[in-house]
Amino acid sequence: MRRRAPPGPPRGFTLTEVMVVVAIVGVLISMALVYLQPKVKSIDVATRVGDLVREASRRAIALGPVRPDVALGLASKARTRVRGTTSGPRPTFVLERLQEDPPSSHGGAWIAVLQYTVDKNTVGESWAPGVGSHSALTRSADWTTFEARCYPDGTCDARTLFFEAAVAGVPSDRYARMSIMPIGGAIMTQQDWN
Repeated sequence: MRRRAPPGPPRGFTLTEVMVVVAIVGVLISMALVYLQPKVKSIDVATRVGDLVREASRRAIALGPVRPDVALGLASKARTRVRGTTSGPRPTFVLERLQEDPPSSHGGAWIAVLQYTVDKNTVGESWAPGVGSHSALTRSADWTTFEARCYPDGTCDARTLFFEAAVAGVPSDRYARMSIMPIGGAIMTQQDWN
C-alpha cells in the first residue's frame, strides 16, 4: 500500500522562481564588483608622491654629506632626488640616490631606488617651483623637467604639484596638491588647489 502525499502546496521551485533568484544574485554580484573596487583619488596620488619625497629626505639624512670633490663636480650637495621621467597626464616619479665614485674620479651617478606612476584615475595637471596656490605660481605641465633634490640636513627643494581626477566626480575629491616645504622636507597635501 502506497501512501499519498498530504494535500498542500507543491514541493520544489518553478523554473520562473529559480530564474528570478539567479537574476537578483547576478545584479547584486555586479554591483558589489563595481562598488568594492578601490578607486584612487587625486589626494591619494598626492599623498603617494609626498611619501616618495619623505623617503628621499630620510635617505638623504641617513646617507650623510656628499664628498666635497663630488659636490664640486656635480655642482650640488644633494644626496637624493625625486624627478619626473615621463611627460603627459600620467607622469612617473623616480627616487634616486647619489652613488659616489671612488675618490680619484671626482664624480657620481644617480641610482634609481623607487618609482611611482600616477594612477589612471588621476591626471598630473602641473607642477611649480616654490610653494603656493594654483593661481599664484608659474606652473609647468612638462613633468620631464620636474626635479626635487634633498640634502643631508633633511631639507628639500620647494615644489608644488597639482593633481586632478581624470573623470569629473565629487568636486571636493577632484583636486589635490602636494607641497614640499623647503625647511625639513615637510610635506603638505590638500584636497584643493588654493
